[in-house]
Amino acid sequence: MMTPWRWSLHWQVLLGMLAGCFAGFLSGDVYPAEGMRADFIVYDLGGSLFMNALKMLIIPLVMSSIIFAMGSLGKKQGFASMGWKTLLFYACTSFFAIMAGLVLVNLIRPGEGTGLTPEDITRDVAVEGSAEATQMAKLNAKTAGKDDLNSTLNVFRELIPSNIVGAMANLKMLGVIFFSLLFGFFINRIDENRRQALLDLIGGFHDVIVEMTFFILRFLPIGVGCLIAKTAAQTFASGLVLERLSQLSMFALTVVLALGFHLFILLPLILIVVGRMSPAAHFRSVSQAMLTAFSTASSAATLPVTLQCLKEKSKVSERVSSFVLPVGATVNMDGTALYECVAVMFLAQLSGIDMTFQLQVIIVALALLTSIGVAGIPSASLVAIMIILNSVNANLPEGQSIPVEALAILMIFDRLLDMCRTAVNITGDTVGAVIIAKSEGEKIYQED
Repeated sequence: MMTPWRWSLHWQVLLGMLAGCFAGFLSGDVYPAEGMRADFIVYDLGGSLFMNALKMLIIPLVMSSIIFAMGSLGKKQGFASMGWKTLLFYACTSFFAIMAGLVLVNLIRPGEGTGLTPEDITRDVAVEGSAEATQMAKLNAKTAGKDDLNSTLNVFRELIPSNIVGAMANLKMLGVIFFSLLFGFFINRIDENRRQALLDLIGGFHDVIVEMTFFILRFLPIGVGCLIAKTAAQTFASGLVLERLSQLSMFALTVVLALGFHLFILLPLILIVVGRMSPAAHFRSVSQAMLTAFSTASSAATLPVTLQCLKEKSKVSERVSSFVLPVGATVNMDGTALYECVAVMFLAQLSGIDMTFQLQVIIVALALLTSIGVAGIPSASLVAIMIILNSVNANLPEGQSIPVEALAILMIFDRLLDMCRTAVNITGDTVGAVIIAKSEGEKIYQED
């Protein structure tokens, strides 16, 4: 019998996730009432170190990949065509994801019959020191001064950073991608000797970053286990999980069904019909990235793993993967857009408000726009949901409103659903990458 450390990496990651769930469950009854015990310190430190290690690689890996790919192409860039295809693909899949969520939430109607009322939730939020009050305070701080127009415009503002170092430090990926594309393009305008010397330097730097990525991935099962253990401990420590799940089980089921439809039906259909590729082969090649996305709940932190899977296992070229995946991790949030739509519709049903066709169109449009600007970090979609709620309330008849405090009930187990939707986000990015690569005439894994 093979020992665990000889298993394939994705099996090791699954073992780490299971171990983390069990450890978090055991610790959840006292977290954090008995202070920072040794096991809590291990979960927090191990998970933070692993996340930081992944984030440390994002900027150097993306910049070196794009610049080297652009510079190596000389006069044959073709990035404009690839860019339009990428954005069109991502916009279409996000729209289809939102529509799947909208149809299911209208059919299942999870907001009816929960036993909860907005007044009950508002009362809980008003209790000083409660879990709901703490979460709402954090959310209000994040959304202060933001509206749907400014949040959408910020996507375009960040495209051209005023300070590239600041953009790198804050993981503003659109600005980093734009700068890298410009840098790679203008490498071809300098003297040939200097161009080649600079490309050799950047290529060598990129190879070093790739080797660092391989090294960090050796610790993937441990890092995943620590992250899952911390999440499980915090979730069970709230003391409200079982109660909330019993009340909101239909909401969670609606979200999971919609995400499952997008992940296991729509994306495979795209691979079969558009790409003429095997969905099973694709999922095998990116399983490591999917598990990492599920564990970290961060598209940005998963990016180094996703890039490695596409280049090493799917055989997608540096030229395509280094452009399509960073763009996808920034603007392609299929699962997030779907969740925003279902969450707002659920809260409207909970409040007894009949959402007209016009209001549902507003929700779809805002879910699509805000999902583009949502940062690739855990629970960032909650900010977008509050923005959509405010916009919907502004269009409701006088005397009707959805209390934003009702959002507090979703926060108890939002991290669990966040993990699911992040895995969908990342999978959508990888499907986009292989479809774009195929359209560019590349031979993907099935054709080797």
